[in-house]
Amino acid sequence: MIKNRNTLIDELKQIIVSEISRINQVYRTGPSLYFYHRTIELRRKHSTISEFLSSDYCIEIIYATLVSWDMNSRGAKMKDFGEFRDNLRANRTAFEKIESLSVNFSYNNAGSVLECMSDMYDSLELMQTGGRLVSNSKCLHFLFPKVCLPMDRKNILTKVYGNTNESKKKFTELLELSYDILGRIPDRSHYLDQRWNMFETKLVDNAILLKSSQPE
Repeated sequence: MIKNRNTLIDELKQIIVSEISRINQVYRTGPSLYFYHRTIELRRKHSTISEFLSSDYCIEIIYATLVSWDMNSRGAKMKDFGEFRDNLRANRTAFEKIESLSVNFSYNNAGSVLECMSDMYDSLELMQTGGRLVSNSKCLHFLFPKVCLPMDRKNILTKVYGNTNESKKKFTELLELSYDILGRIPDRSHYLDQRWNMFETKLVDNAILLKSSQPE
């Protein structure tokens, strides 16, 4: 359970509407930003998730992006590329269902998408070192940035829960939190840019990062 949830929603909403552009001055650039943009560019060029996943090159770029986002360092270890690719493709049917449900998705009508992503949580296995919340959410953000924010331990889990323990329940709660925040912000596109604020869900992730840097 997220403690003081309504207060947190108000705080993160205020960060988005008042200072979210600051993320581009304080957050890292280099390979992490380059590969993120490259992944999104490739995803946009493929009209369906099935077409995207059929390309080894597209999956290689996701793989490289996750590495650049520290998913193969500091105690985390990704699966070898072949296993990583095969696991993504093994979940093709679930991805196609998310794609279909996303067509009519809205922040106030997200139940079907949430259920589908929760159902596939245990079958998406991208890491050798265990844990799914971080790797799953980041990969789902690359594939479906409209409906999933990337999550991490240091900022999101620590700031929202006060610990770094992962679970499917937290994964779902964080998705719901992001939808409730964004649903309360009019003219959300006003806060987007072509650097770290490319998507509405990323606004929430960036707001939590900015909040994490603030003194208590």
